[in-house]
Amino acid sequence: MTFKQMHIKNAFELPKEKVVNQFYERIITIPIEARTNLKKELITVIGEERTRGVFIRYGWHCGVSDAEKAMSLEWDDELDLALAGPKFHMLHGYLDKVEILEMSFDEQKKCNFIEVLWINTFEASQYLKAKGLSKEPVCHTLCGYASGYLSKVLQQPILVKEVECRAMGHEQCKCICMPIEKWGDQITSDLSYYQANSMIKELDEITAKLKMERDHLSKASDIHRQLIEELLSNQGIQKVVDILFENDWFNHLY
Repeated sequence: MTFKQMHIKNAFELPKEKVVNQFYERIITIPIEARTNLKKELITVIGEERTRGVFIRYGWHCGVSDAEKAMSLEWDDELDLALAGPKFHMLHGYLDKVEILEMSFDEQKKCNFIEVLWINTFEASQYLKAKGLSKEPVCHTLCGYASGYLSKVLQQPILVKEVECRAMGHEQCKCICMPIEKWGDQITSDLSYYQANSMIKELDEITAKLKMERDHLSKASDIHRQLIEELLSNQGIQKVVDILFENDWFNHLY
């Protein structure tokens, strides 16, 4: 029996290196410290909210990719695939253990609700190490990953929301996985993080603002130069006031 003919339930019983080599043509490692420093730099450049979106989207794409690999093996139903998700999480070193607290599917085998406990996630550990307690959940990559993975294997849009986080002082991280329509207004702000064009739109807005600031600085520099020249030429204060009015400078002050 080849690996591709193996049932998903048995695939992770093999040694970790063999599983990795079978699932991935090539895999790279990223030191957690390097990733943490990258996140700090992104926060400085594009802000905390936009950085959160970057890592949620990154996690989403990783989850979808692993879902496709899981579906390439043998499986009986979508539940087999859903239960393989936590094993992928541990395979990548995202956390130490996953405990499924509750899982509900309807008669058509559509997901209603999944409640999961994440034990020792790397994102919570790194946040506590770098900043101490947080006011909100920080496991953005894991939420994005689980959302992408479950949405793909269950063939329905699933959004995963962290409701407790070790970085906030809770004992462990807890998340709720539900179809988007069941969340209602609770996820209005979260949905923008998953939209592919939202990041591009925000970056365009940032670029436009930076261009505006650049133009203002350029204009201020020109006015400053003119003022210095007039003051040095001893033409009096009236000439200075005329330059300010000509450039609408007083309106910029109010």
